[in-house]
Amino acid sequence: MRKRLKAMLILAVCGIGSTAGLACGDKLILTLGTLRFNQINGSLHPASILAYAPQNSPVAQVVQELERQSAVKRVGLTFYSLDDRARLDQAMKAQKYDLLLVDAADADTLQREAQSLPSKPVVLPVVSQSNKAAAVQAEQKFHCVLTTPNPPARYLSAIDRAMEFKLRARAR
Repeated sequence: MRKRLKAMLILAVCGIGSTAGLACGDKLILTLGTLRFNQINGSLHPASILAYAPQNSPVAQVVQELERQSAVKRVGLTFYSLDDRARLDQAMKAQKYDLLLVDAADADTLQREAQSLPSKPVVLPVVSQSNKAAAVQAEQKFHCVLTTPNPPARYLSAIDRAMEFKLRARAR
């Protein structure tokens, strides 16, 4: 009788302990929102991003969406957003940035300017998903494209691909 009671007690403790252990991930999922665990756990490259976001630009919407995500700062992404072209030129010369987040229409011009800077930031054009031809063309030219609208996890993936491209180019 005592052996049976001890066995039932051990099974009960193990059962309760295992369900409590499984529940720990629920809190992690709630705090991260739509971002995946590996994106928060350090797989993303930290980056300093300068966004040229004139009014009614899809870039402004992307930056707002990413800044709302609390986890973006934890992975080391910092955003600086400007809507004035003259201030953009000053900012690019005054500080070092890893990425330039720009509308696809401005990408060619800013690509030439970015290559003349010592930090050589990678231009990451923002293209609408509905304009598939422009997205393909931009990806061929710039290697990385951020398509909108998408969930924040996709934006972070595009930013990470652009940083990987920059790191590979720097290693050459």
